[in-house]
Amino acid sequence: MTKISKITIVHSVSRKFENALEICQKTCQDCSVEVLDVLSVADNNLAKEIDINSQLILVIGGDGTIISTIRKLLTLEIPFLGINIGKLGFLTDINLESISDELPKIFNGEYVGEKRPLLEVSLSTNDKKIAVNEVVFHSGKVAQMMSFSIYLGNRLVSNHKSDGVIVSSATGSTGYCFSGGGPIIHPTLPVFAIMPMFSQSASSNPMIVPSDEELSIKLASENNASIVIDGYTDDEIEENLEIIISQQDLFYELIHPLNYDYFEACRTKLSWGNPLVNIHD
Repeated sequence: MTKISKITIVHSVSRKFENALEICQKTCQDCSVEVLDVLSVADNNLAKEIDINSQLILVIGGDGTIISTIRKLLTLEIPFLGINIGKLGFLTDINLESISDELPKIFNGEYVGEKRPLLEVSLSTNDKKIAVNEVVFHSGKVAQMMSFSIYLGNRLVSNHKSDGVIVSSATGSTGYCFSGGGPIIHPTLPVFAIMPMFSQSASSNPMIVPSDEELSIKLASENNASIVIDGYTDDEIEENLEIIISQQDLFYELIHPLNYDYFEACRTKLSWGNPLVNIHD
């Protein structure tokens, strides 16, 4: 892989990032890697301030920080690498203790790149937004159901009366969708995960469908709803409005250390496969 000599660092504002930033900067100095910018993810003009000569966006924070960074900097087509100072960290590979060991290898070209699909969310008002993890379509009030229909292309998938639905990317399957009982999906797969929320039907199960066609959600008349994208935006949806979710050719690239293993991350971060009781006791 290509060696990296120029990077930009984006850091969280809600976590104590200073120690990790100091280690990253010292490692860059030792490796003769130029840090072009150090910026906050909360900067409203982040995309305009990034030096386009950057070969890597190094993100210090948790999954929320890197999701926000990807959403803001997607059009620059620069790969991302996450330094985890959060808790779970499915998108942030390197922890504080391994920065000094892993970053020099990555700067030397010893890494793997991985492209992951995004979701494009369009309202019938032509307002388009990008989702890394998921789109949550909900009634806007606790324990209040609404009626809506889900279509794949021109085909009806299902009619629902429920609190809402989560439509997740493969990456987002370990996020809110997982908390609701949805399946874990390998993050590179071009699919939609559909997860009904508190449905009136006893047979409203999670579903995985291919993303080569648009997925649309049509709200029934005399219903109002809200839409939340990656936990950041909450827009009200009026009755009879249609939401269209697509993937098309939208991707972002993550850089991983050579020893990265998605399934190992599932085992350690989700306690995957661990028995409820230690059978050896």
